[in-house]
Amino acid sequence: MTSAPVVLADTLQLVFGKTTKTITTEDLSHLALSTIKTSTNFTPEATFEGVTFTRLLKSYGVQASQLRIFALDDYSYTLPVAELDKYGVILAYKKNGKNIPVSDLGPFAVIYPRDQHPELNNLEVNARTVWQINRIEAVDER
Repeated sequence: MTSAPVVLADTLQLVFGKTTKTITTEDLSHLALSTIKTSTNFTPEATFEGVTFTRLLKSYGVQASQLRIFALDDYSYTLPVAELDKYGVILAYKKNGKNIPVSDLGPFAVIYPRDQHPELNNLEVNARTVWQINRIEAVDER
């Protein structure tokens, strides 16, 4: 059994094929910024900023039909890339203009535009709204 790499609070691992990239908040800040103002299952309405998963995957040359998202507490969930694209879901690293600390469910969180799409207000999307993300694995690479 191999041990997981040590991940600092402002980094995550992006795994695709045999490649693992360490991505920092600083790296994400150089990609096109997207904003979603919404409430979530763990916070009242707030303004979240980050990068769309579409942009993230394109920027790192990742092609996948699904992404397995892992949290610091080992929770994980597999998200369909088509849905992430359809709704412009973001990998948020800012909330109300400030980087999201681990103590506020950061440093990274999956944010759906729930308030703009009533169909996203359900238990399935709640489960997909992973926070404290430290690893993203491409699944079923094309």
